[in-house]
Amino acid sequence: MSEFSLMLFHVGRAVFAISNIWLMYSFLTSKRPWWFQIIAFVGTVAAHLFLRHLLTPMGLDPYLIGYILALLYLVPVALVFKETIHTKFFIVFMVVCFSHFNYIFCLFLEQLLFGHTVSILILPGQLLELAAIPLIRRYITPHIKTMLEILDQQNRIFIWFPFLSYLLFAYYGIQRQYLLSVFIPLVLSTIIIFIAYYLIAIAIAQTKCHQQLEQQLALQRDHYRNLNDSIQETRVIRHDMRHHLVMLLEFLGKNDAAAAQEYLNKLCNFYDDSSLPTVCRNQLADALVCHYLKLAKQKEINFVTNLYIPDDPGIHDLDLCVIIGNCLENAFEACCKLSDAKLRFIDIKATINKGYLVITIANSFNGLSNQQGDHADSSKEGTEHGIGLNSVKTLAAKYQGNCSVSVEEHVFTVFISLKIPERTGGVVKYATYSGVR
Repeated sequence: MSEFSLMLFHVGRAVFAISNIWLMYSFLTSKRPWWFQIIAFVGTVAAHLFLRHLLTPMGLDPYLIGYILALLYLVPVALVFKETIHTKFFIVFMVVCFSHFNYIFCLFLEQLLFGHTVSILILPGQLLELAAIPLIRRYITPHIKTMLEILDQQNRIFIWFPFLSYLLFAYYGIQRQYLLSVFIPLVLSTIIIFIAYYLIAIAIAQTKCHQQLEQQLALQRDHYRNLNDSIQETRVIRHDMRHHLVMLLEFLGKNDAAAAQEYLNKLCNFYDDSSLPTVCRNQLADALVCHYLKLAKQKEINFVTNLYIPDDPGIHDLDLCVIIGNCLENAFEACCKLSDAKLRFIDIKATINKGYLVITIANSFNGLSNQQGDHADSSKEGTEHGIGLNSVKTLAAKYQGNCSVSVEEHVFTVFISLKIPERTGGVVKYATYSGVR
């Protein structure tokens, strides 16, 4: 290999490492300070180079060494990111497989065209991969995160799929047979792998849809159960009201106004309106908010609503259920952690402003949150940590909107905007409205 090719080779190796690390940050969420992250990855790269230098004189195949040492990146990923170990395992091998396919593809082309490795195609291929990462973050990352959410909860067997794909690419890389008869099966195998990823994503999307349907139905059942209970209570009140009126007439007949007033006070306290009001015109949002309104009353949480959500705002019912439900669930759980009931409050507002459905949910909490700069998440622990807000952010991006959070002393606030589509002749278009409806 000439000096020029050797230089291209080392530059390509650096680009390879940078693109792999950047892709991991595209799908995972860091939990460590920036200095710790730098030390973790720089230390791993240094260990990779040192071990390669140590193993090369032993006569091992250099590509085999590369595939073995790639496993070192499991260590910094496990330390830096906050997702579960299954999610990290899936992402590491998925990213490495993507980059290795790009590398092997360009390597095969060089061998077929030039008969040896010159890095003329390998380096541009890796630079192209690096340049494509912003597009991957925008269009693919939300779908990958949704897939990871379901995989981590239910279908962990699929987590081994990227690892098996990694073994397949390692097999082709180590063979060192740069023939058309080997190149074609490699391409076909890769196409099958991408199709398998697509089918897994479709199956997971259907699973999530069923889960959301079940959640929606459960909330609606609870809402109508509350409504039926209120109707039954009203019937009982009507039946008992005659007896109360007789008692009041008895007190008034005796000119005992004090006793009548005391009796009326007891009635007012006893028949305090425990039925839940209608908070907005949208049936799903109304059922959802009323569900948490009932729970808030039980936990002595001051729950304030000011909602304007139309019957059909153009937002899919299941998406609206996920957005409002996740935020209210986080707010409710945060309030329940406060020992002083006087400090507990949830304030939810919704309106339409300039073509966007704008939802703001503020709640009190104990002051503990996972915050890094302008980014903050709920303080849940375990596998559910951060999943709710990530789902909300993904859906906000789906509707060309935004989801942001702010933490101020003991108040946690979520701001959500969702663009409302305009329907013209059965075709959905995104409209821009002026003013506030």
